Amino acid sequence: MVYNYVLLIVGILFLVAFVWIELKVAGQPLVPIKALSGESILALAVIAAGWGSFGIWVYYLWNFLEVLRGYSALAACAQNAPVAISGLLASVATGILLSKTKVSNVLLLATLFFLIGQILIATAPPTQIYWAQTFVSIIIMPWGMDMSFPSGTIILSNSTVKEHQGVAASLVNTVVNYSISIALGIAGTVDRNVNRGGRDVLGGYRGAWYSGIGLDVVAVVIALYFVWRMRG
Repeated sequence: MVYNYVLLIVGILFLVAFVWIELKVAGQPLVPIKALSGESILALAVIAAGWGSFGIWVYYLWNFLEVLRGYSALAACAQNAPVAISGLLASVATGILLSKTKVSNVLLLATLFFLIGQILIATAPPTQIYWAQTFVSIIIMPWGMDMSFPSGTIILSNSTVKEHQGVAASLVNTVVNYSISIALGIAGTVDRNVNRGGRDVLGGYRGAWYSGIGLDVVAVVIALYFVWRMRG
């Protein structure tokens, strides 16, 4: 459709205009881009890749459970219920880890959880029992979420002056939302182009998950560099 390309171009132009205004025109910019350090940029890149992967994981997980495994919406909800307990444990563990080790190490752990959880669901056969890989993936993914978000917030808050700390920290939430929407759009494109016109639904889902794995690998590499840089 032509309007898709038009909207894409308009969106890119608006994004470029926003950056230009923030850098060159605004006396008090909404986003303190100039105040962001190299560490902040690296942290945002890790969060963007990791959470983009999460968006792909969660969307296609529901499709996988309902379309390929034939569960009802209520049954699929029940199978996702363990995230509440896992997320609570992850939040407590993150608080402890942040007081014991460097925040860059916690961010690296988050990327590994994202990667492992994505690989587990991407390789799970539709006929496999829930407890084998799907359950483990659902248990693991909240750890990536609950470790990456506070880590990124701390990094951005610590790397800017006091008057910009609140705005800088809110960038994490902005990046999370944008990365999920953009990555899911990319995954949807992959899905549509590999599912053979809808004849290979599983192949389309796995293609989307594989793109998520690619994002996770990027996140791990950047996080490793971040850890090395912080140690140096």
